[in-house]
Amino acid sequence: MKATKDPKVKLTLSVRKSIAERAREYAGKHHTSVSFLVEEYLDGFREPESDGRRKAEIINSMFGLLKDSPMANMTDKEIKDMMMKDKYGL
Repeated sequence: MKATKDPKVKLTLSVRKSIAERAREYAGKHHTSVSFLVEEYLDGFREPESDGRRKAEIINSMFGLLKDSPMANMTDKEIKDMMMKDKYGL
């Protein structure tokens, strides 16, 4: 999502009931909203940006996702070391 504040607009969608129910369930499990999921999906259709800017936006959108994770209290170095051990068996 953009760092600047874009005004929100209402968008009405028609989807099958079973899909809407699964989307609500998924969003609830991931502590987000169906609106956010749709917005992120639709945002993927914009023109490509510089690689660094897109990566920064992805990282910023992930803040708070791991707050209940065992990694929440780990430092970046500890997480990196853990990932290296998993990937390379170090």
